[in-house]
Amino acid sequence: MAEHGAGPAVLALHGQPGSGDGFSSLVPALVPGHRLLLADRPGYGLTGGSAIGMTQNADRFASVLREAGAAPAVVIGHSYGGGVAVLLAARHPEVVSGLVLVGSIGDSSSVTLSDRVAALPVVGDALVAGALYGFGRLLPPLRELARPLGGRFGRWIQTTLPDEEYAEAAGRSATSVWKAFRDEQRFLVSEIDEVEAAIAEVEQPTAVITGAWDAVVSPRVAAGMARRLANARLMVLEGVGHFVPRDAPGAIAEAVAWVEERFAEG
Repeated sequence: MAEHGAGPAVLALHGQPGSGDGFSSLVPALVPGHRLLLADRPGYGLTGGSAIGMTQNADRFASVLREAGAAPAVVIGHSYGGGVAVLLAARHPEVVSGLVLVGSIGDSSSVTLSDRVAALPVVGDALVAGALYGFGRLLPPLRELARPLGGRFGRWIQTTLPDEEYAEAAGRSATSVWKAFRDEQRFLVSEIDEVEAAIAEVEQPTAVITGAWDAVVSPRVAAGMARRLANARLMVLEGVGHFVPRDAPGAIAEAVAWVEERFAEG
């Protein structure tokens, strides 16, 4: 786990696949002034090993925060990592001062048909391996083709495509990244109801951020979570897609500040 700066702790949890490096744009936005913890979840990056379920992730990072002397912390969860963040806040409220959920899963509508197919034995294995390998190879030329495009369509393409860091992760799909992604698809399907139930238990201030152009997790999911949370602020970012940490780190920094203010107010 990489650490940057000093001050109130902020833990960032990435989606799938990915690593803590996906939040590198937050370093200048939050440091100095914060102790920013960029974690590689189990199965990814320097942590490696096998992927574990969302509930297990939540328990693991509660222990991480305690052992690091970083509790209570604001927890940022992107995409799949948002489900982990929700469970962390509900199961271990003493270590979480607030949440920033970014393009986050949150209820059964977060799980698409392709997610459910990818969670199946054999068929899902082949689908995940082929999709990750193929997309990892195609992403760099796609980004190059999209660079000259202008106007609204060009901006949509740029915000929808992941960056090269994703391509590098996907390109290793034949080994640990593929296995972690495959296993997490199964955890997603089996645990999404637990995430949805946990939302009602979260009392910490929570900023819910969604890109209006998010093609991975619908903005409707964010709106639904914000309605069910006890103390929430919904932020809809125009001209932004799923990759908010890359494209709008300032909005995440603004959300962290709002959460800290609400937590201080008690």
